[in-house]
Amino acid sequence: MEKLKNAYQLESDEVISSLKTDPDQGLSSNEAESRLNEFGRNKLKEEKKKSLFQILIDQLNNPVIYLLLAAVTLSFVFGDIAEAIAIIVVIVLNTVIGFWMELQAMQSMDALQKMDKLVVNIIRDGQAKQLDAEELVPGDLLEVEAGDLIPADCRIIYNAQLKVDESPLTGESIPVDKTTDKIEGDTGIGDRKNTLYKGTAVTNGNGKAIVVNTGMETELGNISQMVSDAGNEEVPLNKKLEKLSKHLIWATLGLAAVFFVVGWLSGEDPYELVQTSIAWTIAAIPEGLPIVASIALARGMLKLAKQNVIVKKLSAVETLGETTVIFTDKTGTLTLNQLSVNAVMSPEKDYDVTNGKNGYSDDENVKKMLSIAVLCNNANIENSNGHNGSDNGHDGDGEEKEKADGVGDPIEIASLQYTKNADESRYQELIKAEKILEDPFDSDKMMMGTAHVVNDGKVMVSAKGATEKLIRECNKILAQGKEEALSEEQKQEWIDKNNELSEDGLRILAFAYKDMDNKPSSEDELLHDLTFAGLIGYIDPPRESVKDAIDTCHKAGIEVIMLTGDHPGTAKNIATQVHLVDKDDTNVVHGEELSDKTDEHTIVESKVFSRVDPSQKLAIIEAYQKEGHIVGMTGDGVNDAPALKKADIGIAMGDKGTQVAQEVADMVLKDDSFESIVTAIKQGRVIFSNIRKFIIYQLSYHLSEIIVIASVSFSLFFLPLLPLQLLFLNLISDVFPALALGIGQGNPHVMNNKPNSKQEPIITKEKWISIVVYAVILALCVGGAYFFSYFNWDAGEEISNNVAFFTLAFSQLLHVLNMRDADENIFVNQVTKNKFIWMALAFCFTCMGAAYFIPQLAEILSIQELEAKYWGLIATMSIMPVVIIQLLKAVTKKL
Repeated sequence: MEKLKNAYQLESDEVISSLKTDPDQGLSSNEAESRLNEFGRNKLKEEKKKSLFQILIDQLNNPVIYLLLAAVTLSFVFGDIAEAIAIIVVIVLNTVIGFWMELQAMQSMDALQKMDKLVVNIIRDGQAKQLDAEELVPGDLLEVEAGDLIPADCRIIYNAQLKVDESPLTGESIPVDKTTDKIEGDTGIGDRKNTLYKGTAVTNGNGKAIVVNTGMETELGNISQMVSDAGNEEVPLNKKLEKLSKHLIWATLGLAAVFFVVGWLSGEDPYELVQTSIAWTIAAIPEGLPIVASIALARGMLKLAKQNVIVKKLSAVETLGETTVIFTDKTGTLTLNQLSVNAVMSPEKDYDVTNGKNGYSDDENVKKMLSIAVLCNNANIENSNGHNGSDNGHDGDGEEKEKADGVGDPIEIASLQYTKNADESRYQELIKAEKILEDPFDSDKMMMGTAHVVNDGKVMVSAKGATEKLIRECNKILAQGKEEALSEEQKQEWIDKNNELSEDGLRILAFAYKDMDNKPSSEDELLHDLTFAGLIGYIDPPRESVKDAIDTCHKAGIEVIMLTGDHPGTAKNIATQVHLVDKDDTNVVHGEELSDKTDEHTIVESKVFSRVDPSQKLAIIEAYQKEGHIVGMTGDGVNDAPALKKADIGIAMGDKGTQVAQEVADMVLKDDSFESIVTAIKQGRVIFSNIRKFIIYQLSYHLSEIIVIASVSFSLFFLPLLPLQLLFLNLISDVFPALALGIGQGNPHVMNNKPNSKQEPIITKEKWISIVVYAVILALCVGGAYFFSYFNWDAGEEISNNVAFFTLAFSQLLHVLNMRDADENIFVNQVTKNKFIWMALAFCFTCMGAAYFIPQLAEILSIQELEAKYWGLIATMSIMPVVIIQLLKAVTKKL
């Protein structure tokens, strides 16, 4: 059987005929089994996960690790077991950290698969059955009611007040009224009102539908495939560190090769030449760089966790600090994902309101509308004790999901809450009124009405619905507390006002009533000869903190762009309120305007996109990435999952967000607050600045080691510093002072700067100049101490080696004090105020003392007992680099 496409464009009987099913009997069991074999089970494709072995191999697939493994091999070959073990410890530490962190991020597709695990009600062989959703096939007759999760894509054939929450799939904040009518033309998912989609939920009513697509053929399946295909962009920090590592490796190999060739041609011992080459390798490579970077990022991650930001990938913290564009969903991210009353319009006055009292207690129309809003209502907001807040003969269906703010239709919940806040006593009186009749809402008449017994046994009919429909049933209007005739011109004026407000993104309902002396005999009497009371507009309001957060992003040079599946008017309204765009710049790009041929420059000029589907979100993100932007993406729905994965940094909502979005994202906001993103951006920038600082610190003294080794080796052809000595020094200096730099508080004004360019290397030309200057000064002092002791005091090779070793060690440790910014105070700055710096220095000086005084360690490191004059030389030449560099910083205001 061929797959049925665009079932929403067909009449229901055409769908039934095409799928060869029966609208009463459903499929036969034999036919269902045949189709199950043909189409497969109704589940999403499982993504193959990495094995633990592959994760381990990935940690070792690094140029720095290759070079260190080569050094280990050579050390074993030449019998330097202690040296080989020390290098292995460095490799193991780095591998364990990387392995553990990647292991935590292996669950990217689990949430999508969990959505399949449910039981559904179907009709087969003419009998109602319950069935595992995985066994559904195209043509099955499905029965749904309030509270059900839709298990497959279906075409509705029977509808009784059916409403569906499609926000996880489309971003539409209001449940969609469903219909059985065919849809003309090619429309987006959000406008296909005769279709049910897998992963959405029924909020009201019941109905029957024919299963059209299952498994990976559903819209949710298409999104699942996009998640798999989207791939992850490589993290910018990883790219920069890898590029830096490669440059260091090639420089090191080049120097070592030149030295080996020159020494070999000069007849030097090959073993000594290899030892020197290993020493160069160790001197050039900052072994602690990956460890310190991981720990600095991990500390940032823990710090953010205390501020409601969960980071699943360490590198995501730094990436967010470099982000130039943040794409944000509207519903649940910029807004509360909770409807509220936004405007009340009576014949007396228009009120721009929020929940609560607003000074209109004397407006009879508003009083009347609030009464109607409570009586003509089937929702419940009395959750604390289970009491039905609008005791109108409706029990909440029992199946409906209870939210924190009530049970039922979101608009009805908003009406009850607003009325309760505006007039508590009136609200309590109204919810006790006895309902005697109801004409329920349906999608054809677009109205509903109720009859209640009110004061003195009189009957009040309350009605609400679409303005154009309801006002046609009104012949009077309530004005200044009196009922007056309602003319056709007045009706059109109210319809025009409704349309104008709808363009601003408000969901508008009209309210009307009539008083009766006797109980109506049938539902047909309710919705005629009514008195018009006014309009109420509803909207999903923006979060209070969003406006300031977006302003901060703009100051920090970060563009914020809205991607939503919601109505263009709603998107425009919210974008203006939160300062995402100016009032004069309210152009909204509709998803229908986007195509494969859309110019990428046009895309990157837009700030608000509405009615966009998951594939369009991907295309928009790719367009910005091609323009060189580092892209952050926030979202909470299933429809956001592919874009969250494709973005450089995916940020999911943790409170009201779907599990799918949370699993594929790099970060999760526990409080769903956009303001938390700004906190994370600031922390990311601080971390990047700190990482840059400790890399400059590490590279400058590593380069000084190379210069010292080169100057002595090429002049005297023996090694001034042994490989194991270098490894010991580097393990201390590379980890502890560097780590203290990496976890500093950073510059408090970091959010006043523009983001770093994606193309900007982690070490810029200006920073390389600083590194070279630092290295030369350190090398001159260390080399000077070595040559002075060797030539002036005839100290010999071993003593001079020890002088160089301790001078290098102490000057490296004190060099951390040179990492202040040039414009900071020499005594009070980020470095001197960092308590971890002083703790690290105390620990490292203790380690150096242990290396000298503990015989076993001294023997391993080839340490000799030194006379006082050598210690005086060491102290002088160790302090000299700090003095010289601080003077240069003070004079030049650079470095």
